[in-house]
Amino acid sequence: MYKVRLGAKVTMAAIENIEFEVVKQNVDGSFEIEAVLDANQVLKYENIAKEMLKVSTRPQKNK
Repeated sequence: MYKVRLGAKVTMAAIENIEFEVVKQNVDGSFEIEAVLDANQVLKYENIAKEMLKVSTRPQKNK
């Protein structure tokens, strides 16, 4: 089983077609995640429980 860590690529149970990056872990154990949709749009969620996240096993894109 994969652990959710800072910088990990994850998907949300409710939105499996978008890959997010974990940007912060809160004191209560919840996470903040974000996905860059394009140059002008960033989708960000705060206070997401780890049970709602799945570590992505998709191949990483070369930057």
